[in-house]
Amino acid sequence: MRGVASSLLATVLLAAGGAVAPGLAAPWASTIGEPLRDSSPQAVELTDHLRAIGARFYGAWTCPACFKQMNLFGKQAGAKLPYVECRKPETLPKQAESCSAADIRAYPTWVLPDGRRKVGVQSLDALSRWSGLN
Repeated sequence: MRGVASSLLATVLLAAGGAVAPGLAAPWASTIGEPLRDSSPQAVELTDHLRAIGARFYGAWTCPACFKQMNLFGKQAGAKLPYVECRKPETLPKQAESCSAADIRAYPTWVLPDGRRKVGVQSLDALSRWSGLN
């Protein structure tokens, strides 16, 4: 019951335009398992940057490496990652089609709008350099 109350409080705070404390993140909605820790400021900054430039993180809910990648971002940043689920064609057909169109052959795969790719689990520092944040 406590988790439900925390999630409800986080939702109300967000709807009111307020900030959410790290322990009160909005309910997890991704197909990949929820990260085990809160996000670092670096992870939040990188996620905002990746979204702003149109990068995509392609993965699968069955992929242990994708879960590891998501864990590097943490709960708050992970919830906002530009993630595309490739292995749920019946429930997420547009995402699965996007994976096919992008010719995704391994998970995780990061793709920038200009077509540059990184395959495999990437550190936050490596993604920052590759995406032009740092």
